[in-house]
Amino acid sequence: MVDPQIENLLIVQHRDIELLKIQNDLARLPVEQSAAETAIEKETASIEAARQTLLAKELARKEMDTDVKAMEAALLRFRTQQYEVKKNEEYKALSHEIERTEAAISELEEREIELMLDIDQVKAQFETEKKEIQSRIEAHQRGIKVLIERETHLTASLKDAEAKVAESRKDVDASYLEQYDRIRKTAKRPPYVAKIEGQKCSGCHLKVSNEVARAVLNADEPHFCDQCARMVYA
Repeated sequence: MVDPQIENLLIVQHRDIELLKIQNDLARLPVEQSAAETAIEKETASIEAARQTLLAKELARKEMDTDVKAMEAALLRFRTQQYEVKKNEEYKALSHEIERTEAAISELEEREIELMLDIDQVKAQFETEKKEIQSRIEAHQRGIKVLIERETHLTASLKDAEAKVAESRKDVDASYLEQYDRIRKTAKRPPYVAKIEGQKCSGCHLKVSNEVARAVLNADEPHFCDQCARMVYA
């Protein structure tokens, strides 16, 4: 026959384990939420980085366009001056400047065309990646919403679980409770009250001594595994 105090302790233990699970779940929520928020920050940063890359290319194209217009204005000036000069040397010098400027304009226009093609490609890639990233961000945001809802539910469950533990402890003798609380603080994991099965403690799964195996048959005081110090019963 199982010690009535052990039977009451098993109820306490069951409710303690339920409470511990709720506490562990609650403890994980901030970590999971923080991870989701960090993921959103990284995804948002990647969008911004890609946008800045695109803006830099568009700015470079505008600068090239400005440079081309400035060179075209200079070219017009050189040609006007050609009509005004009288010396052959001056005419040749201006011709040289015109040729040099025309070559520079041609080269710059080619680079501008290449850059425009690159911008079109980068822009298309940016829009595609932006949609994919935004989709992942929305998934993380939905996940955070679920975590917040779960926190509300678990917080309510926590209060109920704490009340049930407190109520169940009222039926246990103080000397048993004292030993149970001691074990609960020192044991790495439940159970804190373990059954002896085949002369093995179901808590640590190690064989107990013959003395302990015989002692648990006496339902008059708490008994302990001589391997893990858990409270045991038969």
